[in-house]
Amino acid sequence: LQSGFDWTKFSKGNRCRGDGDTDRVLGKVECDFGPAPPPGYNSGSWPNGWCHPMSSTCQQLGVKDNLCGECKPWGNAGFSLEEHGMGLRFQGASFDDNRIGRGTYQAMNICTLAKYGNGGTITKPPSVRCAGYSLSGAAKQVHWYGNCRKNRSREAHCCSNAKLLQSGFDWTKFSKGNRC
Repeated sequence: LQSGFDWTKFSKGNRCRGDGDTDRVLGKVECDFGPAPPPGYNSGSWPNGWCHPMSSTCQQLGVKDNLCGECKPWGNAGFSLEEHGMGLRFQGASFDDNRIGRGTYQAMNICTLAKYGNGGTITKPPSVRCAGYSLSGAAKQVHWYGNCRKNRSREAHCCSNAKLLQSGFDWTKFSKGNRC
């Protein structure tokens, strides 16, 4: 439509001349006026769109889920995932920006999620060299809860920093937000 278009010029019903037809009412509309994802991103609406597609580099590095990031080799046998625009995320939620530094279980578990995929079989545990870094300037978003102490058994079922993941884990069992 052009600027200044008069919506009342549309016909009512199922024909251009109008026929008075009645249908169910519209109860929801999703509107996005932002730019299309730049080259190199998958299309789709936030929070599941704007993701880097799985690349041959990801596959060569053994990454099963790139968490919307770009895969790069890192260290002797590792990889890094980077997404500087919208941030890394899994199933539409980002990761807690607390307790994410080097050697945290949350960082190690995120690396496990990326390497083996949700529910994967862990053949080699992550090292304490795993680390995460918060992205300043990105919009705040819903995140997986990770702001608990290591070895916090009461929160092991809901917090991504409480214990190291085991084979067959289900990341979606973790809570979203700031508590269990």
